[in-house]
Amino acid sequence: MIKKWENMTRDEIAALDKDKSIVLLPTSATEQHGAHLPVGTDAIILSTLVDKMVNECEFEAGNLIFAPQLNVGKSNEHMGFAGTITFGTQTYYSLLHDIATAICASGFKKLVLFNSHGGNTDMLNMISRDLRIDLGLDVFVFDWWFTPFWNEGLQGLQQSGKYGVFHACELETSLMLAARPETVHMELAVDEEPADCFKGEKYVTVFGPINAGWKTKDVTNSGVIGAPTYATAEKGHKLFDYACKKLLDILNEIADINY
Repeated sequence: MIKKWENMTRDEIAALDKDKSIVLLPTSATEQHGAHLPVGTDAIILSTLVDKMVNECEFEAGNLIFAPQLNVGKSNEHMGFAGTITFGTQTYYSLLHDIATAICASGFKKLVLFNSHGGNTDMLNMISRDLRIDLGLDVFVFDWWFTPFWNEGLQGLQQSGKYGVFHACELETSLMLAARPETVHMELAVDEEPADCFKGEKYVTVFGPINAGWKTKDVTNSGVIGAPTYATAEKGHKLFDYACKKLLDILNEIADINY
């Protein structure tokens, strides 16, 4: 069974076999995505994927329950561009901890922090250990920006180069053309690679291995890091289909883990 938390009654939630249930907490952002994409891009992409899974997929290993999505995250790197809304580090930590505590109080034992925004990543990795220690939950962080999650799906689709997929890029713009084409202004799309000091074959780059504490305006003038002009709706639909299948594979593995 795959359902949204908000669509279930208290008694339906109480009756679930908690040993066969996984709660996913979708975390996203509201932040600038260049001139061509809406500020809700991360949230829209994630909610579209959640809806697609609820409406089209089956989970035979048990129950997948999507908690209410958080559409604001830690996006202070994008401040200075209009439209960005962000929590501070301490506020966001407290918010996530309180929500996880409430999920635990309903009897659930497994929680996946299901993330679509790179600025949330460090917080989620840190708090996952705290939640394990404080609440006894089995906690997993699913993050598609700083993992190879999209690599296989992009094979045969990505036309841009090394820096073509990062922010407001070929990937995100394709997904948005599939999900909400009326919000995308392709006539305003520009391609931009990171500033020279953050790219190349050296230690300090946008991909690491040494990370700098940058803000977005340090890296890009347009707010874009990537190549959105290569985006198409056809790519977006294929990427959503890929994401559903890949996520089900991941969740089936998580269902088998007990520690």
